[in-house]
Amino acid sequence: MGRAPTQLLASLLENGDDERHTDEIHRHLAHATHLICIVAFAKFSGWKLIRKVLGERAKKGLQATFVVGLDFYQSEPSVLRAIRRLQSKAAAAGGEINLYMGQERSRHTLHPKVYWFKGPGGQTAIVGSANLTSGGLAGNHEFSASLSGPNAKLRAWLERWIDDRIEAEDIVEATRDLINGYEKRRDIYQTAMKIAERRASHSIDAKPGDTLALADLLAEMRANKGAEGFDKSVKRRRQNLPKARAQLATLARTADLKGRAFLKAYEELIQHWHSGGMQRGKTAIAKKPTQFQAAIRALATERSDDPAVLFDLLKAHFDKIPRAGTNVLTEILHTRDPGRFPVMNRNSVKGMGLANITGYPRTPAKASVDGARYAQFAEDAERLRQSLRLTDLSELDALFNFAYWKTDEDSDEE
Repeated sequence: MGRAPTQLLASLLENGDDERHTDEIHRHLAHATHLICIVAFAKFSGWKLIRKVLGERAKKGLQATFVVGLDFYQSEPSVLRAIRRLQSKAAAAGGEINLYMGQERSRHTLHPKVYWFKGPGGQTAIVGSANLTSGGLAGNHEFSASLSGPNAKLRAWLERWIDDRIEAEDIVEATRDLINGYEKRRDIYQTAMKIAERRASHSIDAKPGDTLALADLLAEMRANKGAEGFDKSVKRRRQNLPKARAQLATLARTADLKGRAFLKAYEELIQHWHSGGMQRGKTAIAKKPTQFQAAIRALATERSDDPAVLFDLLKAHFDKIPRAGTNVLTEILHTRDPGRFPVMNRNSVKGMGLANITGYPRTPAKASVDGARYAQFAEDAERLRQSLRLTDLSELDALFNFAYWKTDEDSDEE
């Protein structure tokens, strides 16, 4: 808030048995001539707690500004309309009530909770966690600081903040048409969220192997016709698989490479894989080129297709190679046969978790995964592939990658 205002008395406010935010707001609002209210969420349950006294002050010529956030479609249009109805009452008594609402597509979340009052006794600002909801004002565990004193810097600072948000187009005047448009989109969002919550509840309580959550993500991925959609992701994998397989064959039959020659050959290989982070370990792996090529040769001559046997075969070599972990190892097996061997990494373990298949290390490593454990992972992956009616484990891996980045992307707090 810049420089701290002087001559302010501060106290801590909570919702408890003896006093709630509602009581403090009523005390100051009962004689207020000016009000600034900025909240992230406004619901009619909270509006009902203060509407009577607000109506009385409007008839006395209240000067007020409301700023209501619309993020996550939590705020209810009925509150915005109720505030608009107070505007004519205030105007008739010489007052003025301004109402601004957040931009639905703003780059920033509108998250303050501020109630500022000015009356004959001075001014008070309640700043904390309480939204204009029944939970925020009365029922939830909330903390706010109540700051009181005659200093006018609080009002000037808040008004400047509001002006800045208007100029940045983070908030706009709440017109009837904008409220109606918001209500339509909110109805769609709320309905979709209720459906999603029911499906999520079912997935959480489902037995291991239930694919409801993954099936929803697969449908979303299939509907995406862009570069990250199902069709184009699978097409890239189909194109890269023979290239990766050919490069493994080259490493198997070529005499031991050294230094830059091996690094160049390894870089050629990993550019055809689809796991993230491969570039970070390439320099360390390139320090053990002989061991790496020996592992590829051993795999090339092994006739078994048992996941446990092949995993342990490679692991015996890779234990001596830094940064050649489970991800690299299983990418090699996956290249050998994407119909039999899944990639095992953080993405795929999280994907398994979405089907309530747990028990695998969050970040698979050579120290925590052996052939038997990988074989079980391959068996679980194959069951999911069949349930989702995917062609092979490469398509399942594409879905796991999509699910990982879809569910792990950054999100703002509420």
